[in-house]
Amino acid sequence: MLMATNQSGRLDKEPDRPGPENPDSLLVKQLEKAILKRAGGIEKFRKKVPLLLRKAIDEVIDSPRTKRFTLDETKINERIYLGTKIRVQLRSCLKLERENVLDPCIGGTAVEIQSTISQNWSVPPEFVGKLCLLVKSDEKRAVCSVGTMMIRDELLNEPGKSSRRRTISKAGIENIRWVLKDEPFPPKSSHLSAVCKKDPHASA
Repeated sequence: MLMATNQSGRLDKEPDRPGPENPDSLLVKQLEKAILKRAGGIEKFRKKVPLLLRKAIDEVIDSPRTKRFTLDETKINERIYLGTKIRVQLRSCLKLERENVLDPCIGGTAVEIQSTISQNWSVPPEFVGKLCLLVKSDEKRAVCSVGTMMIRDELLNEPGKSSRRRTISKAGIENIRWVLKDEPFPPKSSHLSAVCKKDPHASA
């Protein structure tokens, strides 16, 4: 049985799980199993994903060239690009077949990937009724979380007046099956050092 880590890395408690078994929760379990199989197991997934997210964030901030150090200093279009970058790199990391440009497919079932750098996800209407891999990056706390869920109308808040996108409700958050929860990022300083060594123009 999969076990979740706390911040110290100990395997001492189960991840939060949805309630009673139902068709949706069975599909979500199958998605988690497929993802971890493609990643090479929970330990490799735990190592790969935080590093992937940390690297993607650092590349968008681009400290060596811009002298910026946080996502708060980036522009909105750069943060939107970050979401796309994370989806593409996760798909590549997990060797997911492509149904189209951004939507991977596992075992014949279409799966969406949605990432956020805030406390909730902005879910487009076309995601309703689909399995979703939810990724959260908390740069300030230097942690990340990855969960799976079936997106249903009853698990979403009402859309805003200016957008058809919806956030996940409190009940929806409780329904997420967490694969990683508040998993620490690798140290930023060591990653940036590696970036600077590889980039001959980093100091330009």
